[in-house]
Amino acid sequence: IPNRAVVLGVSTRTTQVITGASSHDCGIAGEPSKFGGSLGVAAGSTNSGVIGPTAFYADTPIRLTANGGNFTGGKVRIAIHTLTCGVPQS
Repeated sequence: IPNRAVVLGVSTRTTQVITGASSHDCGIAGEPSKFGGSLGVAAGSTNSGVIGPTAFYADTPIRLTANGGNFTGGKVRIAIHTLTCGVPQS
């Protein structure tokens, strides 16, 4: 998540089956399921992790956390839906 972005949500799509875990969470440090918990591991699984608009004041990585094991394979596409406010040109 970029510094000074207002986040409306984070969405995910599993593009290749996730192996080693029975499900996964999508979130940030300290809030591992902020954008979704117990998400599907099958290819084609999706989640629209809508939150109330939340401002972030530092670059913040999105984290996927494995449930019921450790990740051993798979691919997840992540989209961060933000509002950013630019500053005026001089």
